[in-house]
Amino acid sequence: MPVLSKMSRQAKLYQRLRTKGYPWVVCEIGKNGKPKVSPNAFQFGVRYTLDGQRKLDSFKTLNEAEAALRERDVRLYASKNAGYFPTTATTVPTTRILLADAVEQYLSDKAAEGKDHKTISAYRFALDQFTASCSKKFIDEIGKQDLKNFMGWLRLHAVPNRSNANPGQTYKNKVLYVVIFLKAFGREKLLKKSEYPPCTSKIVSAHPDEELAFLYLHAMGDVRFLLDYFLGSAVRNGEATHAEYSDLKGCVLEIKRKPHLNWHPKKHHCRNIRIPAALAQAIRERQKTATSTLIFPNGDGLPNQHLLRDLQEFAKSIGATFHVELHKLRKTAATRWALAGMPMHGIQKLLGHKNLETTMAYLADIDLTTGQIENTVEAASFNPPVKS
Repeated sequence: MPVLSKMSRQAKLYQRLRTKGYPWVVCEIGKNGKPKVSPNAFQFGVRYTLDGQRKLDSFKTLNEAEAALRERDVRLYASKNAGYFPTTATTVPTTRILLADAVEQYLSDKAAEGKDHKTISAYRFALDQFTASCSKKFIDEIGKQDLKNFMGWLRLHAVPNRSNANPGQTYKNKVLYVVIFLKAFGREKLLKKSEYPPCTSKIVSAHPDEELAFLYLHAMGDVRFLLDYFLGSAVRNGEATHAEYSDLKGCVLEIKRKPHLNWHPKKHHCRNIRIPAALAQAIRERQKTATSTLIFPNGDGLPNQHLLRDLQEFAKSIGATFHVELHKLRKTAATRWALAGMPMHGIQKLLGHKNLETTMAYLADIDLTTGQIENTVEAASFNPPVKS
């Protein structure tokens, strides 16, 4: 690969390829001319791109992409040095970091740290919006006013409200993503605690028995199995998406890292979940006719990333008037465990919460006046002996 000048930091060379874990990955081409990607990746379809002003241009071959990169490099240098047009690559010393380069470096670091690809996509979306709203070219020029401008820009470019969404939380998350990004490059303490946008956390309620009965009355085949799986295990969406038949040991479902799928549990919280015997048997019966090692594969044999969509389309087709989502099924399972008398620390382990406070807040809306809890409290009370 030819030696390129420092001006090339404004136009990097990338390769777009398919990996075993996710459909497509855009990775930077290193100085050795090879893509910076893990060894378990394979080329399914390839195109080379240049990333200059947050826009991808496609090239069919590596030589074509390199030629375009060098041409852009020379053009950028010439625009900064009028009257001089170098015929060979020239090093232009610089110590300042362009905002666009800082974004790519930050996202590359997060990928190297093993962050989930959906998390990185959320980071990129927020940072792209910040770049669009910011008039500063270099990262060291950014100050408090730029963050204030970004907050105003977000309010002017708010996305349409979706049913059961929490736009306030989305707005706050984007600001936090940018603040953390700037901190990584030494731009710290730009906002006071009182200056962060306030928001109200979204409250997720469990399904009452009437709603569960309505869903099961119409559920058949894969949809019924999906309901059984989430209500019996209380797993997160990604944990179900990447679940394999080999994870089941007796009536215990293992939640563990999946390097071959480029996936790991949230915050690397591996755990074992005791599931009902009926669900364990249903998983084994499903395996007999399975063509994939995954419990929930898509048409290509890869993890099915659309379980939520499938569930909501089913609910819509049967005329459900209540909201349905996978996280609500997880909350329902945990609530039913609590009402059945399971200790809080046991629920914490099954849910994969790091702190018991998280579990207690998760179940804070349980009605403590229900007969089940009332009977449990009465049974647990101590009755001292009566003096004769």
